[in-house]
Amino acid sequence: MEKLFSRTSPRKVAVLGGGGFIGRSFVRKLVATGHIVRVGSQNPEAIQGLGKARGTGRVEFLKVSVNDADQLDRLFDGADAAVNLVSVMTPDVRVLHRINVEGAHLAAVRAQRAGVKSYVHMSAIGASLTSPGAYGRSKGAAEQVVRRVFPDAGLLRPSVVFGPEDSFFNLFALIAAVSPVLPVFAQHTRYQPVFVEDVAEALLRLLEPEHAGRILEAGGPDILSMREMMAFVLEASGRHGFLLPIPAVLARLEASVLERLPGHLLTRDQVAMMSVDNVVHPGPDNLQTLDIHPVSMRMVVPEYLKAGVFRLYRQLKS
Repeated sequence: MEKLFSRTSPRKVAVLGGGGFIGRSFVRKLVATGHIVRVGSQNPEAIQGLGKARGTGRVEFLKVSVNDADQLDRLFDGADAAVNLVSVMTPDVRVLHRINVEGAHLAAVRAQRAGVKSYVHMSAIGASLTSPGAYGRSKGAAEQVVRRVFPDAGLLRPSVVFGPEDSFFNLFALIAAVSPVLPVFAQHTRYQPVFVEDVAEALLRLLEPEHAGRILEAGGPDILSMREMMAFVLEASGRHGFLLPIPAVLARLEASVLERLPGHLLTRDQVAMMSVDNVVHPGPDNLQTLDIHPVSMRMVVPEYLKAGVFRLYRQLKS
């Protein structure tokens, strides 16, 4: 069987949500391997820089909402493969359902009708109808509706994703830069941070016919508690702050206030999700299944964290 991804046989790949953190890395990887990439985004003007990605492929941009059938039809028209990276994390459960579940279903339906052969849906570790958080339940429901349309759709469930533009390590490093105290929520919950480039490579390989239908959980080589990760943030960013464990009751109280502010820095749903470990389970496939050897956060994060923190700190001071 011919591989979908081959330098001698470029394909057209539709990437819904290709302007996001993971999407940008994935699009650059597709271009580098010679494919025609059609990026669907709510704000394509903001990601035109992807058109300069190095490689023999090229990038096309379309304004697309995951809930608009006509826009999705234009995105998937003539595509050989498609990936849906769109999801939101918000305290509004109606929006969660509209984007994460209804949008996931509509995207899969329109891709299937367009004749897309290979389809991958981005999920998350912890996706389950029995998740303690509404976000996790929405991702679990999304997996079910996608698989009903595309029985052999690939499902990728990463843990916390890190990279130079991440919103996890960079956020806590910024807090450490402006405060002598770094809060630690759910300090004993374990995580398995995974490099964004490894996630992008997994997406690429899941589109190959021999990997169709895999449910793959992606985690890096390091498994750390939240407290250990916050200690790592201090070390990697060159700070000497104090780690302050936040009891669950107080975390929920803080979240009830912060979730009402722009940006939703912390929500009660996130606090609920923090009650369970976010690590690769023994059942599903993992990165090693695809012959991907994940990069340790210790090899990557310190390099970008110090520079990023100092840049953001200077912006705050100016």
